[in-house]
Amino acid sequence: MNRTHGKQACLMVVLAALVASCEQPRMNCTTGHGGFAATYTLKPGSKQGEGDCDTLRGEIIGLDKYNPSRPDDRTQQDLSRALLAIRATELGALAVEAEAAGVPVDAGAVLSMGEFASVEPDERDVCTVASLSAAELDLPASGDRPATRLRYEWSNVRVLVTPSFPGTLMAADLTYTKDGCTASYSVVGLWPAVSCAAPTMEGAEQVTTDSSLCDPQADIAAGRLTGSGINPDLEERVTCDPDTALCVLRDPPEALQ
Repeated sequence: MNRTHGKQACLMVVLAALVASCEQPRMNCTTGHGGFAATYTLKPGSKQGEGDCDTLRGEIIGLDKYNPSRPDDRTQQDLSRALLAIRATELGALAVEAEAAGVPVDAGAVLSMGEFASVEPDERDVCTVASLSAAELDLPASGDRPATRLRYEWSNVRVLVTPSFPGTLMAADLTYTKDGCTASYSVVGLWPAVSCAAPTMEGAEQVTTDSSLCDPQADIAAGRLTGSGINPDLEERVTCDPDTALCVLRDPPEALQ
């Protein structure tokens, strides 16, 4: 090999190494820590029983991912497994109300728990939890509050995990039961949960919304010194939902559909 060809070969090796080093490593399954702004879309024909279980529009739901303890050493995390916990605002608020009224509530009862299919995303960069335990409260009547049974059953949870969207977009199916009335929903969630409720006059009965509060960019002239905190890459896909007064995704990305 002559000197020119030798230099070219060395250059190719160096370039290949540089390209490889610039590739971003795959992330482990994770979720945004804390509240997601979730929208609920009723599945046609899913309602069973009498009641208003088919009127949900959305709420803030909390997601947390963690690794369980190793079975042979409870002080160490088992990095070969990843678990997901989901808590819905309505269920959590009901638990707080019950405890304030002196009704004991098992903290674990309001959490849905499930295991990711893998600690790493699949080929579509999606982490999946096929099924989770049901979260349920069955409370007796107390004072002015009637007996209440509320149950959330989550399934087919999908979380997009990439360097740009590290567990901040999710979709799922939800079966919701309230006092004998059951309905199923398609769920889309966006982290972080951001309110787009506009400031109102004291005593105003109706909540108004302001879509500019969803803007990830600051607008000093409009008095917004900071952006919403939502990923700027989603600017065209986020809207203010007037029903929940939350900044939500219009629709999930293709990988989560």
